[in-house]
Amino acid sequence: MRTLILIPTETEAAPLRAACPDAPVRIAGVGMAAAAAATARIIAEEHPDRLILAGIAGASDRSVAVCEVVAVAGERIAELPGKYAVRYAADFIPAGLRTVESNTTNRTGVAASGTQIENMEGAAFLAVCRAFGVPGAEVRAVSNYTDDPRSAWRIEESAEKLAKTIIRILSDYE
Repeated sequence: MRTLILIPTETEAAPLRAACPDAPVRIAGVGMAAAAAATARIIAEEHPDRLILAGIAGASDRSVAVCEVVAVAGERIAELPGKYAVRYAADFIPAGLRTVESNTTNRTGVAASGTQIENMEGAAFLAVCRAFGVPGAEVRAVSNYTDDPRSAWRIEESAEKLAKTIIRILSDYE
């Protein structure tokens, strides 16, 4: 099976590219629109058997440690009112990771009802995977708590831990 890894930014992808230059990494861009467009384009042009969205996230639940790598079981778009709320479920969960629920949001610190983390791309990615019938999973490294000042975010360390986890996941799927 051909697995491709989508990562929002080059900063998040750099440790994986350095450790595994042949890793099948594609940049998705930041935010829901960029992630949806990139996911659709990659599915249409490259015909992967499955996709994994990997990147950093903020945790609203302090039981999730900063620099912990987690698998997202489901995503919600935080800003949608209740009657429009949809949960986008991951199609598979990579082995050995704690599972969490996530909010996809356009800004940090949006009220997190029943979720442990937040990010800016996950729901869009999973919705496009579902629409095209391509299995999708999401793996996130927590870089910060949502109420932390940006200066406290541990982006580089989280990206390093994410890279190690993605390398293990790819070897599991070979």
